[in-house]
Amino acid sequence: MPEQIDFVLGFAPGGKDRFGWSVCKTDGDRLWRFETGLTNDAQETIDRVKRTTDYHQQEGNPRVLAAGIDAPMFWSNRGNRAVDEMVRKALKNSGFPSWKVGGTVQAVNGLRGACSVQGVLLGKYLHQTYNVQITEAHPTALLHLLAALGQAGEIEPLIAGLEAHQRDATLAAFAAWSMHKQSAGWRDLYPEESYPVQPFNTPVTYWMPIP
Repeated sequence: MPEQIDFVLGFAPGGKDRFGWSVCKTDGDRLWRFETGLTNDAQETIDRVKRTTDYHQQEGNPRVLAAGIDAPMFWSNRGNRAVDEMVRKALKNSGFPSWKVGGTVQAVNGLRGACSVQGVLLGKYLHQTYNVQITEAHPTALLHLLAALGQAGEIEPLIAGLEAHQRDATLAAFAAWSMHKQSAGWRDLYPEESYPVQPFNTPVTYWMPIP
């Protein structure tokens, strides 16, 4: 009987020719990069990814287990998000340069439209297409926190040789895989947000390597 191989998806919304996507495969114990690319918008991206997963479902019965998106999946109706401050604090505590923290983990109101709007659209399309659990991801913070925990070696083979947007999409897929496995040292920050507002009817999480 062939080994069960499933998909984990990652996305890094950007502008034209800068919308990174990544389809990874997992056998339950390992995650490896399968196919990545760049597209223009959320609809084109989900269509492209679906063609990839549909083609390989003809060869067996792989499932799409989870997805990660490098964009805000929820807002706060009380101003700045508490989860962003939690990530900033974790970065500072792990030795990330203090003067870089604010520019790295930006307030939602400071993000470009391609990220904030296309991310929300993608979340909606993902729910309609696969009905999977979605985690918000922050690739830059993720890389640094993994390095601080001594776990960077696990991620380096996944992102080697990728341009920036495809790399960030693959890191988002890694976050989704960690959510699915509930990896040790990771937790969901979403319950820490006191007044979250979700722009679509899809359960979301925000898994990060913050003990």
